[in-house]
Amino acid sequence: SAYVGRNALLPMFTILTIRIGFVVGGSLLVEQIFEYAGIGRMLGQAINQRDYTLMQGIFLVITFSVIFANFFADILYGWLDPRIRLGGQE
Repeated sequence: SAYVGRNALLPMFTILTIRIGFVVGGSLLVEQIFEYAGIGRMLGQAINQRDYTLMQGIFLVITFSVIFANFFADILYGWLDPRIRLGGQE
C-alpha cells in the first residue's frame, strides 16, 4: 500500500496543471465581481479601453504561467513515476 500513493498522484498532477490555466484565466470574472485589484481586472480595463499592447502582455503572462506549470508537472512525473526516463533511454 506504500506504493499506491505515488501512482495515484499522476492523474491528479495532470488535472492540476490543466486547472491552473482556468484559475489564471478565471481571475477576470472573480476580480470583476468582488472588485479585487489584480491582473484580471487590469485585463478587463484593457479590453474596455482597447489597449491591445496591455492585452497582449497579460495574455503572454497567462500563457507562460500555463507553460511553466506543465513543464513543472513533466519534471514531477519523472520523480513520481520511476518508469519515466529522460531522453527516451530504455
